[in-house]
Amino acid sequence: MSNPVAAPAQHKQPSRKGKKAWRKNVDVTQVQEGLQEVREQLATGGIIAEKAADELFIVDAAGSKDIQNEYRKKHKTLKVDEILNARSAVPAVSSRKRGSSMVGDGIVKPKPKKARVSAKDLDRIRSIAYGGDQVHKDVVKIGDAATHDPWAETDPQPSPYTFLDAKKPIREPETLKHAPISLAASGKPLPAVRKPEAGKSYNPLLDDWAELVEREGQKEVEAELKRRQEAQEEAERQARIEAARAEEELESDNAESAWESEWEGIESEVEGSGLNKKRPERKTPAQRNKIKRRKEAERKAIHDAKIKERERQLQRIKELAKATEEKEKIRAMKMATVQEDVSSDEEEVLRKKRFGKAGIPEAPLEVVLADELQDSLRRLKPEGNLLKDRFRSMVVRGKIESRKQIAQGKKNKTTVTEKWTYKDWKLK
Repeated sequence: MSNPVAAPAQHKQPSRKGKKAWRKNVDVTQVQEGLQEVREQLATGGIIAEKAADELFIVDAAGSKDIQNEYRKKHKTLKVDEILNARSAVPAVSSRKRGSSMVGDGIVKPKPKKARVSAKDLDRIRSIAYGGDQVHKDVVKIGDAATHDPWAETDPQPSPYTFLDAKKPIREPETLKHAPISLAASGKPLPAVRKPEAGKSYNPLLDDWAELVEREGQKEVEAELKRRQEAQEEAERQARIEAARAEEELESDNAESAWESEWEGIESEVEGSGLNKKRPERKTPAQRNKIKRRKEAERKAIHDAKIKERERQLQRIKELAKATEEKEKIRAMKMATVQEDVSSDEEEVLRKKRFGKAGIPEAPLEVVLADELQDSLRRLKPEGNLLKDRFRSMVVRGKIESRKQIAQGKKNKTTVTEKWTYKDWKLK
């Protein structure tokens, strides 16, 4: 490789006299090329002329890769041979147990081995712990009885703000101790999990399944007829409202002229009639005294009637107490007769009066059609929602109150106001 910055070549030197024979005009191209070649040899590994024959020549024992590739194309190796030949350069982990080295890396100190307790010391410690002749008695000395109870309720600290009312402690409501009231129409306590009917089985008998389908179908038909009747009544009501509204508009248009004529007549009468009303005369002292006596008599009569009624009620206290005791006995006898759980054959009938404004959620329709019946439990598809089922059961048993699901809670109202601080400035 020729040097791009080289001296000008002058191959013919006829004379060494003159400017042409100076050093800058001597041809050193061959010397520059030789030096460049030596630099390249040094960069690639050393001067070839100074190397030994073993470093310059090698014995090819591996063979040509091109020939190997051509051979592999014609004779493809098996996958199992490829997996076995793919050896990792990392040596395998030896299974021989080695002791931990105490030499660290200079940053984190290695953890020393735990001190082991000999068998002799272990026996001595056990004898001291579990009893024996070597046990030291009265190790823990018991003094006088404790005068401070750590679990006792402490009196609240006196507040420095004496002008404020003291906070009342949170107390549980009285109804929390009462037994839940069942929502069944009969008043019987409903079981938490009712025994299912035979027709609701995954492989029911034909008679039980047909009876269940017939009963549930009749319920749905009655509900649909009731819905249609309510829709028809609502439509008739809206029609009557529209007709009445149209009739009122027509009457208002026709009666405008009559109202105007009547108003004109009233105005003429008012203008013609003068203020001839007689003013009330002033009462005399005798009349005022008479009114006072009458009011006093009325007040005394009312007071006497109230006293007589109170005495009558006091006399009837014993009768009322006796009647209350009899009612309580009758109620206790009724509750004792209906303490048995509802059987699986009885239908769940709820009472009309319920707790809260929200209604009780409807029970899911647990009926399987003929094409959905499965003769195997493995092909049975799970249906329903256990959470909704438990919630409805607790509502019906009177454990909790029925509530509506709040889709979006109320947010705090924010008001945007403009501050007037920019007007608070002083002239300096």
